[in-house]
Amino acid sequence: MRLIYVAGKGGVGKSVCSAATGIWTADSGKETLAFSMDPAHSLSDIFDVEIGSHPRKIREHLFAYEPDLEEEARGFYHRYKNILTALFGLFEVEVDPKDFGHMPGVTELIFMDKLNDIYVEKKYDFVVIDSAPTAMVLPLLQLPSITTSFVTRVLGMRNKWIGVLNLLESGFGDSILKEIRAMRVKAETMRNALIDPKTASITVVTIPEKAAVEESRRLIETVEAHGVYVDSIVINHVIKECTCSFCQRKIASQTTYIRDLQRRYAGKHIAVLPDYGGEVKGDGLRQVAEDLYGKQQLVI
Repeated sequence: MRLIYVAGKGGVGKSVCSAATGIWTADSGKETLAFSMDPAHSLSDIFDVEIGSHPRKIREHLFAYEPDLEEEARGFYHRYKNILTALFGLFEVEVDPKDFGHMPGVTELIFMDKLNDIYVEKKYDFVVIDSAPTAMVLPLLQLPSITTSFVTRVLGMRNKWIGVLNLLESGFGDSILKEIRAMRVKAETMRNALIDPKTASITVVTIPEKAAVEESRRLIETVEAHGVYVDSIVINHVIKECTCSFCQRKIASQTTYIRDLQRRYAGKHIAVLPDYGGEVKGDGLRQVAEDLYGKQQLVI
């Protein structure tokens, strides 16, 4: 299985590039899943079909999946109920499972947990991950060290506290330990997959404007500092030639940022996509796929 993780600032065209990539691999005869990790799902609109909260076949070899956050939050809560009960109990906080997914930082954990299930199942040849603007790849990379520290501390307290917790409720302490270990294994499995260039690649999508370019630079530096190589960059919404004064100024500005990206990241695959002059969805995605992969700007 290959994981293609598409990341970047909000509004730069990540979902369009993710959908187009899924179409390209599916048209090559590879079983492909386009997986949305953005709570504000866009794949249904872009594929121009209602996807729903379970993987749906939308064309030959191509499936799409937009997990329902509330549904997944309930499943995640019950899967790690003992850990969460203990943690929230320390602060005397009561949490309703249906509201759990809206808590800060929880969304990332839920989607990463679901991605692990898909990865372990190995049902697809390619999984194209349409990430949230916050770049959920970062919590995934940090989670193993967090859980390792947590497990170490819990194991260190085991003789003193696990028995006490078991007295409070039969098997409660042992259940917490089991859930922590399961979470740690999942976190390490996904991190190992992401740092393996034979398994995963990360594509950063940006537009030739200062804010987007700077955010992309910070994203690349942060991700690569965690040992994950960013394979390619897509520069989207590039204006075609035009003689009007507005477009001439815009083209000059865009050219400056494009050249800077090409110089700074000369060792990476860099693709340039035009501004298509309107919303890209449905059959229009094939043109994006052709521009990215048919013209060999990017290679899978």
